[in-house]
Amino acid sequence: MSMMNLIFFMHYILENYDSDPEIQDIVDNTELYFVPCINPDGYEYNRSTNPNGGGMWRKNRRNNGNGTYGVDLNRNYGYQWGYDNSGSSGSTSSDTYRGPSPFSEPETQMIRDFCLSRQFVTALNDHAYGNYLVLPWGYINSIPESSLYTGMGNDLNDCNSYLVGNPYATVGYPANGTSDDWMYGEQTAKEKIYAITPEIGSSTYGFWPPGSQIIPYCNAMMYTNLRMAYYTRSLRCTVENINVAPASTSAEVSWTGGASSVSYNVRYRA
Repeated sequence: MSMMNLIFFMHYILENYDSDPEIQDIVDNTELYFVPCINPDGYEYNRSTNPNGGGMWRKNRRNNGNGTYGVDLNRNYGYQWGYDNSGSSGSTSSDTYRGPSPFSEPETQMIRDFCLSRQFVTALNDHAYGNYLVLPWGYINSIPESSLYTGMGNDLNDCNSYLVGNPYATVGYPANGTSDDWMYGEQTAKEKIYAITPEIGSSTYGFWPPGSQIIPYCNAMMYTNLRMAYYTRSLRCTVENINVAPASTSAEVSWTGGASSVSYNVRYRA
């Protein structure tokens, strides 16, 4: 379901660009990057075992060398990797096996290097299922910049009534070595990325909802996807200077956003 939501969003943008000024504004003024699938080996394994859907394999297919297979990629990121054995497992047979070391897997290395090569501001890491919007932190029961992050979550959630909170409050368990925690928490090699994980769809249908539910689920996520694109402009914008000439009705406001800086002349009323 997570991949279908992303592909649906991509189609929506392409099909509505010519007729929808909001879509034109997003595409013309925002860099959007789409990664439809981070775990192709896991997808292929589920397809081979359950070609009509319903497969529950969640890890990749690393040969662990002891008769077990797979690393949970969302426990393999470097920030607070292996923080404890509750939020991930050191057992190779576990569904939450974190791997032998941080970023041991080519899939997470790819996402790490991709993030380091850009200046991302926001990220939606789509998962299924549960009807949640999951915020950092996963490794401890806390939320960084809690007022801002919770406010973002509630705003993004305006059209789908998902439960907003960190993993403790949503899925009901801790998780360390996750993509969201690394994207926000690693602030040495890159700037923080405001990452959120939508867990799309109810537990009734799990990872593989029937075809009749796919488009309604995607439509319910559309506001979240569009709104998150707009957050890329507001979350990393710092006012540098405001110059107001005496007895003037205009002002020059300069601000920076990411690596760029801009100045605008604005009218005001005293």
